Amino acid sequence: MADITAIETYSFSPPDLRVAERRPGISAFVRTRNGADFIAPTILSHAPFVDEIVAVYNQCTDATEEILAGLQDQLGPDKLKLFHYQPRVHPPGSAEHAAEPGNSPHSVVNYSNFALSRTSRQIVVKLDDDHIAYERGLTPMVEGLRRDGLAPGRMNCFSGLNLARDEDGAVGIHAGTPFSGNGDIGFFSMTPDAYFVHDRRFEDFRKYHFKRVFAGFAYWHMKYLKTGLGFANYEIETGRNRRFARKEKDFHRRRDVVTVAEVAASQSRLAARARSLTPIDKWALFGNRSRAIMAGAVTDGDLAEMVAAYGLGDVIAAA
Repeated sequence: MADITAIETYSFSPPDLRVAERRPGISAFVRTRNGADFIAPTILSHAPFVDEIVAVYNQCTDATEEILAGLQDQLGPDKLKLFHYQPRVHPPGSAEHAAEPGNSPHSVVNYSNFALSRTSRQIVVKLDDDHIAYERGLTPMVEGLRRDGLAPGRMNCFSGLNLARDEDGAVGIHAGTPFSGNGDIGFFSMTPDAYFVHDRRFEDFRKYHFKRVFAGFAYWHMKYLKTGLGFANYEIETGRNRRFARKEKDFHRRRDVVTVAEVAASQSRLAARARSLTPIDKWALFGNRSRAIMAGAVTDGDLAEMVAAYGLGDVIAAA
């Protein structure tokens, strides 16, 4: 029987992070709502790289709970810790989110901080329920963390590539938004001021308290391959989420996909810009990401291997 803790209400306070009590190692946390499409490969592909995964689910009407319970049976309750966060959480981008205080049980900020507060290791990383690990990129990152540690105040940021289907159903990289992770996700050492705060648009991790550097590519982003193309949880149909309604329209306006090589070929301007900037500059982070993909950090062979491994169908032909 699965070990799932039900959370009827919660309001975050920074001491809940228990910074002084944390043990060496790496924690991952994931929040999910109707994540049945990719929650299993997300967790299973990351499990070898971390010491624990905290999974918190909310308002699920699909098989997410059953899938998580099965994964816990497979991995064990020490490796995969499960929480059912029961208060209704307003989606990012909605008018309700904008008006809700960040420490309210109904705020995605509070929900995110709850998940973060349940991690127990000194190094932490956030996963989304549609991040499948890119092992060739993630392996050296984690090896370096375990060997050298991570200084407080530093964030090893990483990115992923956004997968999508073209009109014929072939899988490639979304041409309009090829990259996921723009300095907002990565490994960080837990400190008392490392938590989420309220932004009218979304939950904002206090990333600007960190010296952020680009560490590489670490995942494939499956959002645009999910049920509802990744927009189903934003309650767009209510008319009160203009931010993500606009994003959904933009996506449908341009659904072209390209090869990894074509993405790399488009990055020369940003790559050149990075050379004149300090490594922690935001634009240096983007530029170093461009330089990495131009240098072959991800290839079309990697994409084809991933698509085949997860049975996603045909991959677009490389130029």
